[in-house]
Amino acid sequence: MSPVRRLLLFSASLLLSLSPSSAQPAQSHSTLRRTAEAAYQRQDFAAARDAYAAAIALRPDSPRYLHHLAATQALTDRPDEALATLRRLTALGVATAVERDPAFASLQGSRAFNAIRTALAANREPQGSADLLVELPGRIGIIEGIAFRDRTGDLFLGDVHQRCIWRRDRDGRVSRYTAETEELFGVFGLALDETRQTLWAATSAVPEMSGFTPEQKGRAALAAFSLVTGELLRVIDVPSDGRDHVLGDLVVAPDGTIYATDSTAPIIWRYLPGGEEMDKLVEYPDFVSLQGLVLTNRTLIAADFANGLFAIDLSESAPVVRAFTPPPNATLVGLDGLAPAPDGLFAVQNGVSPQRLIRVGLSSDLTALTSVTVLAAAFPHLDDLALVTLVNGRPTFIANAGWENFDAAKSAHPPAHSVRIFQTTPP
Repeated sequence: MSPVRRLLLFSASLLLSLSPSSAQPAQSHSTLRRTAEAAYQRQDFAAARDAYAAAIALRPDSPRYLHHLAATQALTDRPDEALATLRRLTALGVATAVERDPAFASLQGSRAFNAIRTALAANREPQGSADLLVELPGRIGIIEGIAFRDRTGDLFLGDVHQRCIWRRDRDGRVSRYTAETEELFGVFGLALDETRQTLWAATSAVPEMSGFTPEQKGRAALAAFSLVTGELLRVIDVPSDGRDHVLGDLVVAPDGTIYATDSTAPIIWRYLPGGEEMDKLVEYPDFVSLQGLVLTNRTLIAADFANGLFAIDLSESAPVVRAFTPPPNATLVGLDGLAPAPDGLFAVQNGVSPQRLIRVGLSSDLTALTSVTVLAAAFPHLDDLALVTLVNGRPTFIANAGWENFDAAKSAHPPAHSVRIFQTTPP
């Protein structure tokens, strides 16, 4: 996950909570996490254990919470409970640095703990397939957005740092597609509207972009470009409401309506064709850090970095939001970009270790998740993942985007690096 999205997630999570289950004000899992961390710092491991257990009751597929619950169980002389919790963690197919955590010193060397270490090592082995489609050496930007134009074979790439869109043509030539303009902030998600010959971009002012000033903080917009000339056609700002906003991803409906996710405010925005401004489609308290978005018939599927996947039913007069429950032994924590798949969707999951591309199966009525399958994980250079699109029907996603190497305190620009674009073939 990009540092900016990680920051957005945890700053936003301070303010939001999950649905209440009693007359008492409900605590969110992130609030309980902060309670646990404070207790751990003062070495009240029993209180930390209880708070982590409560957080897991709300977010049972969180590798982070499972790791820390097991650690506090081990520190409070509950080895059997700690081992059971670690087995839940390994069953998710991910890995945390259990073997390097001194909290598990009392378990080191036991047969049961060695078996867990072996299982975690297996989770770090390559899975699925990852074919290198494009390598872009010497990039000094942060490549986040990606879109493919079937008609021409052009691959469009959104650059957060350099505040532009790049185009790679079918012959492999890379050129800057958009002109320099102060109207464009960091470019995140991209979406094509072939019917209207328009390339749409989610653009947001973030510290990682070149020329950022504190006065720009919290500003975000949709930008429309001509697919014929590359000309900037119009910019539609997010309405000012006193809050910070970051538009991270977007999708175009067949009628030209744009839907966009806001990573800092719990909002999905809508822009109607020919309109003058965006309007708020839905604001929902369980949205903490909205990311990718796909549209299936009259249902939006949105990824939230903290809270997994949500369905937003657009068939009613007012949108109806429903959270998906993860399938057994699967985690939906740390999802970023989404792309449509037959009977489901493809998702970049860059908030777990190892980072990976997964396929999520959906029931025909879009009410339940039927499966989570790892398509690509733990291959060389398969890190610092960004967004995903379809290229000739194959899920295609960005790696080595440039987020993880950027340190504004050391340099105004990311170091030169090779951005890699991978494809995988679903089974």
